[in-house]
Amino acid sequence: MKKTLMILGGIFAVLIVLGVIGFGVLAVKGTALDEESRAYVDEVTPRILANLNKETLFQYASDELKSAASEEEFEKIFDFFAKLGQFKEYKGSSGQANISVTTGEGKQITGIYEAQAEFEKGPATVKIKTIKKGDSWQILGFHITSMAMLNE
Repeated sequence: MKKTLMILGGIFAVLIVLGVIGFGVLAVKGTALDEESRAYVDEVTPRILANLNKETLFQYASDELKSAASEEEFEKIFDFFAKLGQFKEYKGSSGQANISVTTGEGKQITGIYEAQAEFEKGPATVKIKTIKKGDSWQILGFHITSMAMLNE
């Protein structure tokens, strides 16, 4: 009995050490992914906002985003965004990257960010969802909200 408890205790100790090492690796990797995805968002979001049209968004969009709506629906969305007027200033983003593993999708790395921007008609909040495919990031979701769009 004593020998069995010692073996189980040893196995438990090894599992704890492996868990601590795994957590440390994920923390370091997660921080690097946060920085990488935020840099991508801060690079492409001002470009999209400066040219509020489907073509500019699609340069950075994932296939999932491109197939989320018809061409006419995307045109209507950007016509609505045009109510904001000329893009003036990008004020940066906040958010983080996430790693998930599922049986259907496998490992998936995504990021969810919120950015602030200033337009001719007023301030706006931009919500951006990113996905990492291979070595590159793509836009998975892009949504602008602003009280200025309601005033038109």
